[in-house]
Amino acid sequence: MIQLIASDMDGTLLNEKMEISKENIAEIKKAQAAGIKFMVATGRSIEEAMPILNAAGITCQFITSNGAQIFDEDGQNISTVGIERDGLRQVVAILRRHQLYFELFTDQGGFTENSEARLTTVAQWLKSTSPTLSEAQALDIAKAHMTTLPIHDVANFDEVLANTSLMILKVFVMANIDTPSLLSAKAELLKISGLSITSSGANNIEVNHCDAKKGQALTKVADKLGIPLTAVAALGDNFNDVSMINAAGVGIAMGNAEADVKAIASYTTLSNIENGVALAVEKLVTGEWQ
Repeated sequence: MIQLIASDMDGTLLNEKMEISKENIAEIKKAQAAGIKFMVATGRSIEEAMPILNAAGITCQFITSNGAQIFDEDGQNISTVGIERDGLRQVVAILRRHQLYFELFTDQGGFTENSEARLTTVAQWLKSTSPTLSEAQALDIAKAHMTTLPIHDVANFDEVLANTSLMILKVFVMANIDTPSLLSAKAELLKISGLSITSSGANNIEVNHCDAKKGQALTKVADKLGIPLTAVAALGDNFNDVSMINAAGVGIAMGNAEADVKAIASYTTLSNIENGVALAVEKLVTGEWQ
């Protein structure tokens, strides 16, 4: 019997409007009422993730920044894994050389050097997670999204790197899908030891410490709760979800998931715009999927 369900957010729990549908909310609450624990495992920061769950009336634990942080149901941080400065400097040098837009996410919020470029790149990222969106719709949602994410403007990321009171959790890189420089930069980043290089869409790269993965964080949470991994289910759609889908006893891919993600999953549900999480949770609660 499943005792813990972990769900990704973008492309999974959230629909094309970046909201949790009423169908998903209803099934999650049914699962919680039945004694099954639910949690979010996202590439987002806690500042981005928690308001959406609060608005849905869902209280749960969080794995954020791809596993760099874990928060309890009260929003208290219980684990943090940051990127070492030497590795960060190598990452920043590569991204600058390839002239790619990127942001730094820390334990004290996110940072950007170019707030104007940020709106365009976030709209592109939204389209990668919800391809049915038009460019105009993605831009409108991106504008609304900007107001919910606390991010700081800096003249140069060197300021952030020099501030040792900040722990860098993730580097988030965005560009157009299949941009040659994005692919080249990713190939270079993969050669740096001590890092985890993943993607949550065809137009981005996500850089974390090698120990900051959703699967490792989910294992920590399950162990702390005394729940065997065989009684854990994980839902996701992209490559940054692979580690937790592999770690969980029951791995579930979204209908809109990458083909390689579907290939490793135990089951495939409907897409994120068809309330795929609701269907999966229902089947987990009834024991049809186990």
